[in-house]
Amino acid sequence: MALRLLLLLPALVAQNQPTFYAAWEDGRDAERHGHWAAALAAYQRAVALRPTPAARVIIYGNNLLEGYYPYTRLARCNLELGRLDAAASALAQAEREGEPTGEGHALAQRLAALRPKEAPARDAHPRDAAPAAAPAGAVQTAPPPAAPPHPVPSPAPAQALTPAPVQTEPRLPVRQASAPPPSRAAEPAPVLPPPAAAPVPPPPVRQVPWGLLGLAAAAAAVGGAYLLGRRRPRPAADAPVFGPYRTERLLGRGGFASTYLARRDGDPSPVALKVLHPFRQDDPEFQARFRQEARLGALLDHPNIVRILDQGQAEDAPWLAMEYVEGRRLDAILRETSPLPLARVADIGLQVAEAMASAHARGIVHRDLKPANIMLVGTRVKVMDFGIARVVDAETLTTTYAFLGTPLYAAPELQTLTQVGPSADAYALGIILFEMLTGRPPFQGDTPFEILDQHRRTELPDPAPLRPGAPGPLVGLIRSLAGKDPGLRPDDARILAVLGALVRP
Repeated sequence: MALRLLLLLPALVAQNQPTFYAAWEDGRDAERHGHWAAALAAYQRAVALRPTPAARVIIYGNNLLEGYYPYTRLARCNLELGRLDAAASALAQAEREGEPTGEGHALAQRLAALRPKEAPARDAHPRDAAPAAAPAGAVQTAPPPAAPPHPVPSPAPAQALTPAPVQTEPRLPVRQASAPPPSRAAEPAPVLPPPAAAPVPPPPVRQVPWGLLGLAAAAAAVGGAYLLGRRRPRPAADAPVFGPYRTERLLGRGGFASTYLARRDGDPSPVALKVLHPFRQDDPEFQARFRQEARLGALLDHPNIVRILDQGQAEDAPWLAMEYVEGRRLDAILRETSPLPLARVADIGLQVAEAMASAHARGIVHRDLKPANIMLVGTRVKVMDFGIARVVDAETLTTTYAFLGTPLYAAPELQTLTQVGPSADAYALGIILFEMLTGRPPFQGDTPFEILDQHRRTELPDPAPLRPGAPGPLVGLIRSLAGKDPGLRPDDARILAVLGALVRP
């Protein structure tokens, strides 16, 4: 058992690496474009997933990332954002973690130049000190007044000061009460009649040309609708170009490729452009699998499968142009609304089963079916990412990437077999149906090891008590799909029959 877990360790470690690598690459992309706040947030996510820097970090399978030094990157982002204290803290952490000091030294010099310099200590000015006792008979003069905090008009030239007699106690002058001066007899002012108010003319009444105003409003509405209909975001001047496609924004990043929203020259329709990561470009085996994805995807033409439209290579970067689907992923929906209504569970399951049956008929197995690869566009379901799909009888790929699924939905045979059949997708569908029906996956654990071991050894919990009122045929189908023996799981025809009867009784 220990030997088996040891053999699975590289593949299991790789499960969390794409998320870490995605955060790191997001930060690098944002930094290259000068988006320092976005870069800072991305690097902070990377540090949360992998706090220890290293010169070589396993990213995916047997692939390595050279030079993971996140605290130096955090220091630069904070410095560019003017957060000097945070930059100093990140530089100190980088030094403690042993990151290379070259760039850190340059950042430290910039930080020292930006910090406000402290004023040097000065001797107390004589006028600031307490006046010393004057010898007897000496004449004392008043010290000059302190400078006012705000500019004031220049005072008149100072007068010569004369000695003033010393008074022991200042006395205020006493004002003597005096009778008011005698007033003269008031002379009556002449009474004048008030001036007559001038009549105010009424404001002129303007005639509104309603006919012209209506025409202008109609023309403005039509013109605005036309402009809004034709308006679409313009790509940035430095947006990457791959073949005839110009990218507009990053849609997501996976373990081996980034996906961009892009448009073909002369065509306003958007596409999803998947581009191989640079660190994969020197891996012949992985490039072969990427090209295989394009060939297999071109064979799949089904309303419930995202289509591959085009493929090519630009500067050693293979790319795929896929149908752009704008909707919501099933995993996001399950996080907000779970469990789903019974009718919705059966309908989603049926559409996924129809997509899988079409792929299996062409000899293609998805191998990584999960809620994150299921997109909902209204009531339509689209299955995405056949990126690790494999022809059932293919022998061109070695076992380097033998385990590429996701532990929560991985069939037991994926842990031990290089080649798997359609029954692996049937198992994943059963786990997805269980989660939609009950609101949680059947097998959970603190580590991928625990989850995978449960898939191999632990029987599926009975979904009926967890979802009272669930149809018996649906419960029975889920239990048979999640069986440990691949040969005993129902085939595509049986799955379609059971789910079809629930959706269209």
